[in-house]
Amino acid sequence: MIRSLRAFLVRLAGSFGGGKKDRELGEELESHIQMHVEEKVRSGMDEGDARREAVRKLGGLDVTKESWRDRRGLPVLRELKQDLRYAARMLRKSPGFTAVTVVTLALGIGGATAIFTIVHGVLIARLPFRDSDRLVAIWEENADRPGRRNVVGPANFIRWSERATAFSGMTALYDWRMSLTGRARPEELIAQTVTSNFFTTLGVEPVLGRAFAPDEGPEGRDAVTVLSWGTWQRLFGGDPSIVGRTIQLNGQPVTVIGIAPRAFGFFLKAGSLTGKPPDLWLPFAFDAKSREPHGRYMSAFARLKDGVSLAEARAQMKAIASSLTAELPRWDTGWTVRLFPIRDDVSGDMRPALAVLSGAVGFVLLIVCVNVANLLLARGMARRQEMAIRTALGAARSRVVRQLLTESLLLSILGGLAGWWIARAGVALLTAWSPVDPTVLARIRLSVPVLAFAVLVSVVTAVVSGLAPAFESSREGLADALKEGARTGGGSRRARRLRQALVVAEVALAAVLLVGAGLLLRSFARVARIDPGFDAKGILTGRVTLHGKIYEEDERVMAFFRGVVERARALPGVKTAGMVSFLPLAGLGAATDFTIVGRPAPGPGEEPTTDVRVCDNAYFAAMKIPLLKGRLFEERELRVKSNVIVVSESFARQYFPDGNAIGQRVVINMSDNPDPTEIVGIVGNVRFENLTAESRPSTYWPHPQLVYGAMSFVIRTDGDPKTLAAPLEAAIHDVDKDVPLAEVKTMEQWVGSALSRARFNAMLLSIFAGVALLLAAVGIYGVMSYVVGQRRPEIGIRLALGATEQEILRMVVIGGARLVLLGLVIGVPVALVLSRFLSSLLYETSRSDPGTLTAVVGALGAAAVAASFVPAWRASRVEPVEALRS
Repeated sequence: MIRSLRAFLVRLAGSFGGGKKDRELGEELESHIQMHVEEKVRSGMDEGDARREAVRKLGGLDVTKESWRDRRGLPVLRELKQDLRYAARMLRKSPGFTAVTVVTLALGIGGATAIFTIVHGVLIARLPFRDSDRLVAIWEENADRPGRRNVVGPANFIRWSERATAFSGMTALYDWRMSLTGRARPEELIAQTVTSNFFTTLGVEPVLGRAFAPDEGPEGRDAVTVLSWGTWQRLFGGDPSIVGRTIQLNGQPVTVIGIAPRAFGFFLKAGSLTGKPPDLWLPFAFDAKSREPHGRYMSAFARLKDGVSLAEARAQMKAIASSLTAELPRWDTGWTVRLFPIRDDVSGDMRPALAVLSGAVGFVLLIVCVNVANLLLARGMARRQEMAIRTALGAARSRVVRQLLTESLLLSILGGLAGWWIARAGVALLTAWSPVDPTVLARIRLSVPVLAFAVLVSVVTAVVSGLAPAFESSREGLADALKEGARTGGGSRRARRLRQALVVAEVALAAVLLVGAGLLLRSFARVARIDPGFDAKGILTGRVTLHGKIYEEDERVMAFFRGVVERARALPGVKTAGMVSFLPLAGLGAATDFTIVGRPAPGPGEEPTTDVRVCDNAYFAAMKIPLLKGRLFEERELRVKSNVIVVSESFARQYFPDGNAIGQRVVINMSDNPDPTEIVGIVGNVRFENLTAESRPSTYWPHPQLVYGAMSFVIRTDGDPKTLAAPLEAAIHDVDKDVPLAEVKTMEQWVGSALSRARFNAMLLSIFAGVALLLAAVGIYGVMSYVVGQRRPEIGIRLALGATEQEILRMVVIGGARLVLLGLVIGVPVALVLSRFLSSLLYETSRSDPGTLTAVVGALGAAAVAASFVPAWRASRVEPVEALRS
């Protein structure tokens, strides 16, 4: 049989040219097969089976069943089919390698697809407006708060719409809360009151019914409304007959004339003072009084005329704003106007975080490519003799490279399919954990563009991760491969260096992600430790807004809230109950300018400002806001207008630095003819806007002095505050059964919401960094295992000559640590450069925070030691005789 095999191999080699070299090649092939047979026989395999296996490995073909012939003339598709069939067969033969590679690819492709799903839904997907690239949002901006968008005053909007020629339409809106009554249980809805050209300016057609007519809106016309898709589905079961019917809003009949498109309301959330998408829209028209400057509370949108650029519109609006400063100096000095494309307006606060997360998942994908390349390179080195024989038998190098890339592509396809499943689960988790409003998440779904992205990522990953190993595996000749194999049982020096370089790249990329995650975690920890100025534990809150003719008189409004508070205080387990117009961290507030009696009147645009809140004494007690100086309100002041206020510490410190704020009088412009008001007390600062913004100067008013029809109840209890939700609603309905209770939350939930975005960003980046660290550890483990396998004879000699196990352990671990050190030398400086993109997400955390850098170095160092220890331990237990024999 050996003689016939030799004749076959000689004949096979000679078919590609003949001659002495071919006969020598045939003999060398036979020798290689004989070595394989002897090795397998020693391991227990039958000699015949071992010989057949060796023959089948020649070029990957079963030469006992199919003769070798030139296949260069086969059609491309047939060759591709052969490549895929052979690749599938090879992957089935190595289930462990295939599983590890597919899981690695799935992590990278799935993570990238999940993040792209969010990016696509928020930043790329088509907006539900006609020619949305022509739509802009218009905001005012105060010179004292540059870069911060401010709502619009009606007086300015009217003048803009009269003078601006860059727009084909301009619409304004403001939101408020309404009660849907006439049902078993009243419900609060968010209504946006809009100019009648609202839908036509935005280029939106209702899915049912019609939009507002040009003459709808002036007071006295029939009341009409357009419902949002979500409200239509949630409250009316998607019944199309609702169009044309009347519903009760604030106790008044209103006719439903249309249903807005799905998810349309989300894009108006940016103009919502409540921070929520609207439930319905109502038309309004400006009257003569609207031309007089009085308050800023609206949002504005406009559509650019054809041929007019955004830059031209901005320049025109800047000029109009300058003219208004001269025309209305007391109102517009220090104010200007800002224009944004509507997509930027919608996604502005999410864009930085999405950019960071996209970069992070890109780094993870690169690490995956590097890791897979390392796996393929190791597999290629194990198959280098097969590839060399293929080349010797006439296969072109391009043909070998193509075959290896086909295997890489097949792995990426399998990884992409598994990644698609991971992406589905990832999107579900992201939408569950995300601090973004659910209406945003309604647009985030796995769609055709997302599927195309996943396919593209899979193909690119296959090429990136498979190209270098394919070229490296295809470049050795047969003689070199056999000699290299006989000498070391491993790959060439060039291949070893390539694998080490890939691990260094992995460590560098992981270092970048770990530094970013560490900075965000440190920042989040500092935000979480911020003292908000109150004690959130054990507090239940709920908001009520009064409407209708019954509450047109101030006395009735005050009587309602006093009645509810008295009932709430009598509930079991309640320690105290109070009320306030705007809760801290709830996203709502009021502010105005004021003057100090006895001081010179400030110039236009130089007036001091203060936040304004209405409350009772029990609010301070429930929130544990300390009284620092003076007193709180007396009982008479809580029932009769007395012109007294309590101010925050920041107010007293900023406007009365000499410490004599008590007894001073101020005129706060919260009405047309404000009266001087006396400061009677100073309380501690509270962070109202968010946890990271410094406490603004604030004034607290007793209810009779500024009667608000919308108040939040604050109830402190020793037990679980959530158990008071139903009793509080019952107390409200005891006073008025048609008044709904809304936004029932614990104060800890409000604080959690304020922390949610920072927590979400830190958590997600930490997950990516953890995956990167795991992959880097796998890469280090793979390289060190490979190195140990190569150096088994050397290690055996060292042990035979007296080397201790500790010395062998130290040698291998130091080798892994050297790779990590080089990766850190490259990765940490890159991380410090890229961390500037995190600046907007960090709070009181330096981009070069030493604690974070130390933790990253420690984490990667520990990973190197852990990943190197197992190969080192195996190396230290090598039997010298067995190592030399292998």
